Amino acid sequence: MWTFNLYKRPKINGAQLAAILPLAVVHTLGNLFTNMSLGKVAVSFTHTIKAMEPFFSVVLSAMFLGELPTLWVVASLVPIVGGVALASVTEASFNCAVLSRCASRCDYALVQDNKTTSDPLGAGFWTAMASNLTNQSRNVLSKKVMVNKEESMDNITLFSIITIMSLILLAPVAIFMEGVKFTPAYLQSAGLNVKEVVVRSLLAALCFHAYQQ
Repeated sequence: MWTFNLYKRPKINGAQLAAILPLAVVHTLGNLFTNMSLGKVAVSFTHTIKAMEPFFSVVLSAMFLGELPTLWVVASLVPIVGGVALASVTEASFNCAVLSRCASRCDYALVQDNKTTSDPLGAGFWTAMASNLTNQSRNVLSKKVMVNKEESMDNITLFSIITIMSLILLAPVAIFMEGVKFTPAYLQSAGLNVKEVVVRSLLAALCFHAYQQ
């Protein structure tokens, strides 16, 4: 947006970047936890759990901003929490009995008896919940560090800087863990069309950023 003058380029100083850095960290963790959950359980189940984001937003706003919800807001959260609880109990890849047994540190054989479940320890559930916590922490804390408008910082600029910082934070970790697997030579050796991968990646990035905005 800034390169093509689609949006005014902000003037950011070091103090502002230091204030935004914690937001970038929790933003990175939120996306990391989301993808970890998607890798453990069905996509539909992950997004069902993430439907509890409004609940986390209300709780965190009350804790950190002192914004107490109205009775109508609390009432609107009841079907959300109830629906997520029902989906969690009935989800085939999430076994509540196994999770409770593991949490109480019972015999290892209890886990072995339930190996038929795809996510016996509930990792997909807990990482989705962690994603809710981190993403809504980012949103709530953003209000606390929001710079005055006269200093050219608005919501779009703030999120753009958070995204860039998140890339800088996560790229070294991804390269260290996975190695360099996004070179044209590697993609071609894997039987992929390089041009198609690049185009789809750019479209996915554009849609994801627009969705987050």
